Amino acid sequence: MPDALQGLINSPRLSPQHRTIAAKVAHDERITFEEGVFLYEHAELPYLGILANYIREKRHGDQTFFNRNFHIEPTNLCVYDCKFCSYSRLLKQRSEGWEYTMDDMFNIVKKYDDQPVTEVHIVGGVLPQYDVAFYSELFSRIRNHRPDLHIKALTPVEYHYIFKKAKISYAEGMKLMMDSGLQSIPGGGAEIFHPEVRELIAKDKCTADQWLAIHEEWHKLGNRSNATMLYGHIEKFWHRVDHMERLRALQDRTGGFMSTQQLVELIKQVGRVPIERDTLYNVVTNYQDYQFEDVVKPKFYKLPVLN
Repeated sequence: MPDALQGLINSPRLSPQHRTIAAKVAHDERITFEEGVFLYEHAELPYLGILANYIREKRHGDQTFFNRNFHIEPTNLCVYDCKFCSYSRLLKQRSEGWEYTMDDMFNIVKKYDDQPVTEVHIVGGVLPQYDVAFYSELFSRIRNHRPDLHIKALTPVEYHYIFKKAKISYAEGMKLMMDSGLQSIPGGGAEIFHPEVRELIAKDKCTADQWLAIHEEWHKLGNRSNATMLYGHIEKFWHRVDHMERLRALQDRTGGFMSTQQLVELIKQVGRVPIERDTLYNVVTNYQDYQFEDVVKPKFYKLPVLN
């Protein structure tokens, strides 16, 4: 056992509950819902980092993996009106948006023909013309043009919409997408699963159960996906733990999640306001010249995934 972890277990400065959780992690035991809430309320980042790094190294060794991807965002127009999203525009705001054709998207792929990229990430707004047939053909064209390029595309929000429109089941739809060339799906659209929050921030798109069901069908086909959580707005700590517990339950059944990403929203008032997304859309910051704030906002950091 690493000295740092043993130090947490034996530390007289930590509460009995802190030490109990550290011991559970050391012995590969699961933390409970209540312990997850306790960590949000009482655990500091160094403590969490020691626990999370122990689990990471135990599972994966001292290795970190990267891919080189590029993004295609088919449109910023959307039939849904999520209250936190400053990216999208409604159909009545068409003059402020864009809509790529299939050829437009395929030409973006071809621009990277001589580049050592490994993945194309496709995700954007939801529009009626981007249906099952459209994406099936797009994935096939990309796969046939560049078989070595991994296709990661569309969230359950898009898939729920296009499968419902096509009157096919999630299982049928995901099989069709896989046969067309889809290889993994991103984790967007999860937001916060609990209905009392989801109803306020994104009530008109797929439910938590529908989001999870689409990932489950994808996993049943032997494929992998990601997951996200949008936090730091109107949710409480226990909503976050509820969200992660639902992801953990699906992971127990399928083992299909590769990773989770936390999306940070620092605006408390629900409305159409800017959102800070901690994703690959952001340019990596050069911290050599970075000016840090004098006062750090508490509790707006990622809670690492713990057993």
